[in-house]
Amino acid sequence: MGERTPRKILIVQDDIETVEAVKLVLEKNGYDVAAAPNAEDGMKQLRAERPDLVLLDVMMPAGTEGFHFVWALRKDAEPECRDMPIIVLTTIHESSPLRLYADRTDGAYGPYEYLPVQAFFDKPVDMPKLLGKIEQLLAEKEGAGPT
Repeated sequence: MGERTPRKILIVQDDIETVEAVKLVLEKNGYDVAAAPNAEDGMKQLRAERPDLVLLDVMMPAGTEGFHFVWALRKDAEPECRDMPIIVLTTIHESSPLRLYADRTDGAYGPYEYLPVQAFFDKPVDMPKLLGKIEQLLAEKEGAGPT
């Protein structure tokens, strides 16, 4: 049995410190990581590199471009792109009254509540929880059959 190719994760995030911190942890855990500073570059990299999962900031230089990225991806003609797992990493809850999830005492985010993504994590990100969610989503994607 041959060695398994590392799973690729694309980080679409304008905060270079967050990118570097998350990238370091992901690479240490065996992931191949690419990064883009905005939604436009993120979409180009997604099409060129075909990652297994996207980590996305919703508030970037052009404002809410992360939201537009999600909706563009979910409407894509290619199932591989349209069904790409997305995890949002955000500080929007600190800087805006907008809430991307129901007000819950446990702080949990439900998948597809208000935005069609698989999970939300507030920054600073709890990396062990993020890694666990990434592993779960990739295992589910792998179990769904060929991509």
